[in-house]
Order: sequence, then C-alpha cells, then structure tokens
Amino acid sequence: MSEPPDRLLEVCRRHPDVVAVWEGPDGTLALLLRQTLLPIMAERGRWYHQTRRAARAVIADLRAAGVEGEATVLQWGTLDDIAGVITGWRRRYLGDAPRLAQLRDIVAIRIFDRAIELESPPEPRPNGAPPAEVVIPPTLLSWYRDMSGCWLGAEPRTRRRLILRTHRWIVDRVLAPVARGERPAMADLTPSGRLVWMLMRVVPGDQFDVWKPWIRLTLADLTRALAWPLARRDDTWVRWLFVIPYSIPVTGGPPVETAPIARDRHGDVA
Repeated sequence: MSEPPDRLLEVCRRHPDVVAVWEGPDGTLALLLRQTLLPIMAERGRWYHQTRRAARAVIADLRAAGVEGEATVLQWGTLDDIAGVITGWRRRYLGDAPRLAQLRDIVAIRIFDRAIELESPPEPRPNGAPPAEVVIPPTLLSWYRDMSGCWLGAEPRTRRRLILRTHRWIVDRVLAPVARGERPAMADLTPSGRLVWMLMRVVPGDQFDVWKPWIRLTLADLTRALAWPLARRDDTWVRWLFVIPYSIPVTGGPPVETAPIARDRHGDVA
C-alpha cells in the first residue's frame, strides 16, 4: 500500500510565496515567506499587508486540507527567534533553496552587524581628533559570515544567545578601543564586570547555576587571550576571540529549549 500524500507539501507547492516550513516540538508550523525579513520603514506597511495576505491564504488552505495546529510567520519574529527556528526545528518543506539561502544570510549578517554597533559613542581623544571607527577587515567579515552556521546553530538557545552577546562585547570593548589606540576593557572580565552582567541578562532566572561554569570559563579564556603581546594580535588572534565562546563546553545538563513563537500584532494569522 502506498504512503498517504503529505497534505502540507501539497498545499505549500500551490503557494509560491512559501519558501520553507518548519515544525516545532509541539507541532507548531513556522512559515518562511518570500518577502524580506528587514523591510525599510517606508515600505513596512505594504510589506506587512503582503506577508499577512500570503499567510492567510496558505493557512486557510492548510486548514481546508485538514492540517491542524498553530502556525506562525518568521517574517514577524525577531532575528534570534528566526535563527532558533531555522537551526532547531524540523524542516517539513523547502520550496526555494536559493531564496532560503539569501534569507539565512540576512539573519547571519544582521546579527553580526548588530554586534558591531557600539552601545555608546566613543569619547573624543584628548588631542581633539575625532574618535576612530571600528574597521572590520573584509576577510574577517567573510570569515564570520562563513561561520554563521556555527553561531546560529549553537544549542540550546541560551548558549546561542550567550555566544552572540560575547561577540558583541568583543567588538564593543576590545576591537573598538584598539581602533582608538586604547587598551581593551580588561575590567569587564572580573567576576562583577560588565561582561558578566551582559551575559547574565540573557540567562533565564532558573538556570543561573547551569550557566555559571560556562561564563567563568569564557572569562578565563578571554583574559588569557587579551594578555597576548601586541605583536601577536593579528587577524588570527581576532578570529580566536570569536571562537572562544563557541568552543566552551556546556556543563550541568542545560534544559532543552525551543524558540518562542512569533505572532503578528493581532495575535493570529488566520
């Protein structure tokens, strides 16, 4: 006897706006549409209507075909939530591989761009010269983007967020001061320093004990790396800084986590 047809696949193939679909542990479907993930402000209204119309059409078709369960649209979620779904949920449908690759690149590049945005403007230099900007060599940018599958695929979700938050600190508090001819912010690496505060903010309150060893190891390795002499701080050294938080093992058995469900402002898509 032949296998029954997959009704989800049959429906999605009739909707060219659907690039891919993932299914979460609880059966929720996450739809990735063809539209951009980051619309400019002037086009946001039209983008919202386009994504909502496409979502309504495909979800209505799914319901008519007997496919039950909640559904969400990735275009309406945060970058971290999108990364969590793409890397952590089971993919049920792929309609356009090139477009999926483009949208994945948008997520990876934007997360990196977000990391290199300084939280506060650098102070002017004593001689009155304008502060130096953080200049990321093209080769380093290409390497970071090539590694995006590692950063975005880190599990569980808290580990992924810790890695990306550490990357932001590296750019903000190491690369930016070096660009201004200053020392990296070593004080941030103390047990009560800024990096600890930044990392603890992304750890769920009931998981502090689980992630404290990871944070201590990360601080220790970064401290050793920043102690290297200036002559050895080349591109390889910078890449090593970014790899440090990714290479730290997880101890203590962190709980399994899933990305939260992204919904539109009305709470539904039906």
